[in-house]
Amino acid sequence: MTCLEYWAFEMVVLLAGFLPNPKLETSILSISLNTMWMVYTIPSGLSSAISIRVSNELGAGNPQAARLSVLISGIMCLVEGLLVVIITVSVRDVWGYLYSNEEEIVKYVSIMMPILATSNFMDGIQCTLSGMV
Repeated sequence: MTCLEYWAFEMVVLLAGFLPNPKLETSILSISLNTMWMVYTIPSGLSSAISIRVSNELGAGNPQAARLSVLISGIMCLVEGLLVVIITVSVRDVWGYLYSNEEEIVKYVSIMMPILATSNFMDGIQCTLSGMV
């Protein structure tokens, strides 16, 4: 499923080449997707860890420990998500310079970062919750 999602994002980058200013749109989209994938690895790892932890606790006959693990991982997810939002919004004006020195690209990346922060926060919660199931 992750591969399908990744391929869909890559197709969106390719299709962005058909937009009126393909160099600008493709650059901004590539930077945005790269940032999303980089940040997504944190909740993805947390999802795997909580899935294993809950499975082990339930297999050992400890439903209360499994419940506690779910609660703690939920708190960790929220803290991680809030930290990512704060960092993403804080560095929005300089993040584009890591990828390009063109002012127009940096300006549009700065506009996209709060949207990415919101998306990453929600996606992180969803990913972690899927590991709890």
